[in-house]
Amino acid sequence: MLAPVSIVGIGKCVPERVVTNDELARYVETSDEWISKRTGIRARHVAVEETAIDLAISAAKSALAMSCESPESVGVIVACTITAEELTPSLAGRVQRALNIPSCAAMDVSAGCTGFVYALVSAASLMDTLNRDVAIVVASEVMTKYCDWTDRSTCVLFGDGAGAVVLKRSEIAHLLHPILSATPDVDDVIVVKKEARSTPFTGEVESKRESIQMKGADVFTYAVGVLENTLGELSVRCGEKPIDKIVPHQANEKIIDFVIRTMKLRREQFFVNIANYANTSSASIPIALCDAWESGWLNAGDRVAIAGFGSGLTSGGAVIDWTISNKKENN
Repeated sequence: MLAPVSIVGIGKCVPERVVTNDELARYVETSDEWISKRTGIRARHVAVEETAIDLAISAAKSALAMSCESPESVGVIVACTITAEELTPSLAGRVQRALNIPSCAAMDVSAGCTGFVYALVSAASLMDTLNRDVAIVVASEVMTKYCDWTDRSTCVLFGDGAGAVVLKRSEIAHLLHPILSATPDVDDVIVVKKEARSTPFTGEVESKRESIQMKGADVFTYAVGVLENTLGELSVRCGEKPIDKIVPHQANEKIIDFVIRTMKLRREQFFVNIANYANTSSASIPIALCDAWESGWLNAGDRVAIAGFGSGLTSGGAVIDWTISNKKENN
């Protein structure tokens, strides 16, 4: 059961270094035309000195500052990542320490590119279960650390970044109709293996750097199918109060375009910022929400659907009745 909550703060953080398609062409056989035509991507932020922890902390700080909530009020932190630098402490634990939050429930979830949706629903559920009033949800990824920079079919797709929101209990529910699902990845469509490690009992194990392995055509087929299903189900659940706007996971602009055509939706309903960030995995939806709000595209009163899909194979979505006033109007 979800507690009735509102999003009262939002923030993002991306690495300073920007790598354009033209610059990427110096390292792998590709071109701006080849990448942009197939994906809609023109640039991505690449972590050089920043870590997933650094990005998460910065995004969470920004969201908490906007919310005007004190660190002491935070009762739940749910973080999502597949690229954190540490197995333990959790990314949520590192955010808790950095924000000087004295005591709270803190945990990570791993659901690939759907991670933010899973984390958002988990946080709201925990707020109800634990009777907490404020939660931070943060997604942070440094996907470029796991790219094979000789494989143009995958390395051009990914970027780094973090996004966060603050949830607060409200009299009226503004986070609605959660959908979480997973389909067994029987064909290993998206896999990133951990580096093999040896013990005294296994003998020598070849140590090699593992990178993203992805079957692009299969991913496309899965993505368009679950995105259509998620948006269709959310639309049905909304009933007489329809969805105004849609912020999907930013994996490939062609996936979004395909769904727009097959579902006969309007392009202006969708917020798409993949051109500037590439695929930042679980961080893509909160980064897009933040950009949508900062640009004036998203405003208080809008009913927005979010939808994710990715490794696992996971998918999910939810409806948000947006309550934060337009940033441009506030400035």
